[in-house]
Amino acid sequence: MGAGQVGTDGRVEIIHVERPTQCACGEPLRAGERAGLLAAEPSPVCLWCLADVQAGRPRPRRRHSVTEWPEQLALTSPGPSGAFAADRSGDDWSAAPTHLQVIDGERGVRHGRRRRMARGGRPRTVVSLLLTAVIVGGALWGIPQLMGADRSSLPISGITWGTNGIDYSQPDPVVPGSVQGIRAMWPPVPVDAKDEPLGRPPLSRSTSTDYVFMQRTGGPTSAPVAWDPCRPIHIVVNAADAPPEADRLLAEGASEISRATGLQFVVEGPTDEPPSEKRPAIDGARYGNRWSPVLLAWTNPTVVPRLAGDVAGLGGPDGATYAKSIDQHWVSGLVYLDGPTFRAILRRPDGWAQARAIVMHELGHLVGLTHVANPGELMAARNDGRTTFGDGDLEGLRQLGVGRCFTS
Repeated sequence: MGAGQVGTDGRVEIIHVERPTQCACGEPLRAGERAGLLAAEPSPVCLWCLADVQAGRPRPRRRHSVTEWPEQLALTSPGPSGAFAADRSGDDWSAAPTHLQVIDGERGVRHGRRRRMARGGRPRTVVSLLLTAVIVGGALWGIPQLMGADRSSLPISGITWGTNGIDYSQPDPVVPGSVQGIRAMWPPVPVDAKDEPLGRPPLSRSTSTDYVFMQRTGGPTSAPVAWDPCRPIHIVVNAADAPPEADRLLAEGASEISRATGLQFVVEGPTDEPPSEKRPAIDGARYGNRWSPVLLAWTNPTVVPRLAGDVAGLGGPDGATYAKSIDQHWVSGLVYLDGPTFRAILRRPDGWAQARAIVMHELGHLVGLTHVANPGELMAARNDGRTTFGDGDLEGLRQLGVGRCFTS
């Protein structure tokens, strides 16, 4: 290629540059700024130049302005496992660039002559102005979604907001003699429970063994302790220190867990319950005669000291009382997230995906997974930039979605 020219085979990968560099057409690129990677060009290409490439212009025009981005912020990565496995933050999240999306298209087959400009640098005709708008729009159609501006298009399933008028603090009374043994100590079956699973995990199995369960019902090859798939997992939210769009983070994270496990979630709404790691599985004074709903609290290190330093979140389940191993299952739990840390992460150009990944990681703990050694999994003790579940994560979650029902 000649000076100032870029070429493409029609495949464009949108990235954020990690450090100050130079566009293939000579323009400066700042750290964090969006750019494209073309298969035939090793250097990143600024978005202004990409529009010229899509238009078939052999010599990109110089940009009239550039985007100023804040300094890169450190993201978070999981830390050592514990009773409520903690997530640590550091430079590991940004160790590799996050390639947001690939846009496929066709290169222009004809190179038109350079547009003739009227005084003031404006296009001479309305047609040329419209043509420019169409070209730029076609080249950059995916940018708002890539940057998280159109997150509403992401599919959300497996999660219900509100109680639909059901008073879960007043369950149906237990009929004397209807239950025996240790189960007589359990709260009544909730009204939204069914006699069969509410959802199903994917049928496909992965050969990956990169998953570790919080607990198994017996020996090392026994079934994992899981949630009852015949009733939804109820969540209440203390939003005292919540970042912007905290509900959306929860919805997207819980939906990913639901797709992988088949488990369903009900977010009942707000609560003023303060975070505590000594939380009872049954809190009759606050929630009635039932298993306490999961408490998801947006908080800070002053309230939860274990969030001090580089810890971004804590998460884990709580089990039912049992006498026989076959009766083991998760019934409650907690997820505590550091609001100030999340606000810092969300200021990054790619912060939404990273913040959502932390929520997914903690919800993975909640449903029964603990840390793994393979850094390629989202449930790894340290994260090198992964923002989606890996094969091992998905296989572990799939197995956690086929637990026993305890509705009778």
